[in-house]
Amino acid sequence: MKRNGWMVWALVGAMGVAGAGGCAHCQGWFCKDPVRVARPTHEQRLGPPYDRPFPLGQVTDAHWETQQTNAEAADFILYDHEFIGNTAQLTPKGQKHLVQIALRLEHVPFPIVVEQSPDGKYPQLDAQRRQAVIDYLVALGYEKQRIENRVVVAPAFAEGLSAVEGEAAYYSTFYGQFYGGTGRRYGGTGGFWR
Repeated sequence: MKRNGWMVWALVGAMGVAGAGGCAHCQGWFCKDPVRVARPTHEQRLGPPYDRPFPLGQVTDAHWETQQTNAEAADFILYDHEFIGNTAQLTPKGQKHLVQIALRLEHVPFPIVVEQSPDGKYPQLDAQRRQAVIDYLVALGYEKQRIENRVVVAPAFAEGLSAVEGEAAYYSTFYGQFYGGTGRRYGGTGGFWR
């Protein structure tokens, strides 16, 4: 009996602790306020919605979408090399590009950008190129008023490469593809075998 006595006291103590905690509907065993809830609400635990951390991927997804939108807007740039020399006449590739722009024009809000001459040295040439693009789009069936509002002369969004950067990029295509680069075969030696 003496051995079981401590078990009885332990059981009574456990029931007392469990009873003092109360039920799930109120804070204490003898709560007088039935409206008071034992567990904090979702808002109480996590705080207001504007203070919570973002779900995984929400911030980075917005960043990638911004980059995709900017890349799509860059499709609507007519670069300097798409015009013949220092004239307002489009090259055949420039005409193809303008037709592709015209096909997508109704579905996007982006302006059509005619790349500005370097440092804005030739504003008359820029204005002539802008007018040539407007005339070409009007010939394709667009309203002149709407097109004039969307065709602008501005610097290109994407910067070009300098001569040194272009040369490095040119040679890196040969060394990276032909020799297999480094670190791909047998301990970083590169090689011809793929």
